[in-house]
Amino acid sequence: MSKLWVVVLGVAAAAVVAVGLYLNFNGSEPAISRALAADTDALKIEIGANETIYGDPAAPVTIVEYASLTCPHCAAFHAETLPDVKKQLLDTGKARLVFRDFPLDQLALRAAGLVRCAQPLQRPAMLTLLFRTQQTWARSQDPMAALEQIARAVGMSEAASQACFKDQAILDAVIAQRLEAEQKYKVASTPSFIIGGKLYAGGITAGEIAELVAKQSR
Repeated sequence: MSKLWVVVLGVAAAAVVAVGLYLNFNGSEPAISRALAADTDALKIEIGANETIYGDPAAPVTIVEYASLTCPHCAAFHAETLPDVKKQLLDTGKARLVFRDFPLDQLALRAAGLVRCAQPLQRPAMLTLLFRTQQTWARSQDPMAALEQIARAVGMSEAASQACFKDQAILDAVIAQRLEAEQKYKVASTPSFIIGGKLYAGGITAGEIAELVAKQSR
């Protein structure tokens, strides 16, 4: 185990203590079949100034995605479904997609922190690369070095990525976002989506997303 790996493990553990709660980083992922949203009051979602957004930030309908960077189903969504969602909804200004972190393990936590250290315009490209190469870096003998290579591929310097791995505030923010998702929005698995104030867990097609967005536009 490298010295950097030991340092980051210590930082991540400290982050959990800082928020005062134990996170179940070994949570199971859902089957690809989609669970329809319960007939409940609409969830009220507030979008922060520093969120990672795909599409026009001023688009009339918001799709919130909660994902873990080590989740295979999330990678499948980004590879197979998001391109069609982008073409139909995001590029046309009908909707925006807000990406939010829900790490399922320690490696996903650190990868999410690295994305947050990137410049806003670099983040979508980094997310795409992380999901596209997930099976390579997540299974690497030295995943931290693999993450550094991905960071450099989108323009981050080695010094910036090294500093990011040691940034306690960044890890705290990632964990806080997961806790908010669990406690406020009842997110329990990845990928999960909030569309029109309703929570959808598991697989969802581009066509289904388009139908839900259309209902919000009427």
